[in-house]
Amino acid sequence: MSLDNYNNLKAEIADWLDNDDLTSRIDTFIDLAEQHHKHNLRVREMIKRATASCSTTVRYLALPTGYRHMRNLRLMTTPVTRLQFVNEDEMTRQINSASGKPKWYTIHEEIEFDRVCDSEYSAEMIYYADVTALSSSNLTNPILTNYPALYLYGSLVAAEPFLDNDERIPTWKGLYEEYLSSANLSDKKSRHVGTLVSRPIGARP
Repeated sequence: MSLDNYNNLKAEIADWLDNDDLTSRIDTFIDLAEQHHKHNLRVREMIKRATASCSTTVRYLALPTGYRHMRNLRLMTTPVTRLQFVNEDEMTRQINSASGKPKWYTIHEEIEFDRVCDSEYSAEMIYYADVTALSSSNLTNPILTNYPALYLYGSLVAAEPFLDNDERIPTWKGLYEEYLSSANLSDKKSRHVGTLVSRPIGARP
């Protein structure tokens, strides 16, 4: 059976588990697989772009809906200003009481800049976001379309503890992690295309 939509995925999971009494539980297994995806999967199908204006009164900017991980945060100045991420301890050292163009940012429940903007800069965020979860009203999404094995094996990992079938967990978990690693690696490769040029170190004429 093709893993091309939510209904076929549920039928396939039931078939692999060889248990006809799990109809009401399979949705939960899929939900748990999606939680793993949210925390561990980083592929181009999850990349989104959002813009917002930096405030001239506070150092904070709201995170976009569905945010998972920032890839790039920049101010659309001339030339474009790419902001540098720092952890919260370093941000404490970098905070500047004078207003100006931010240089650094960190992320907690919001985006925090090192200073209040001296004008309303347009900020562009390139980030990983959650995809829409599968359901009876949303039969597919980019992850199921391009990485169906993650849904299958992730759901089987979630199912086996419920079935007290712990000996199968390492098998499904190993397969899930193999496909997860492959998917994440493909995203990294897609961001490093072209020929790398070797440059000599030291003085050049």
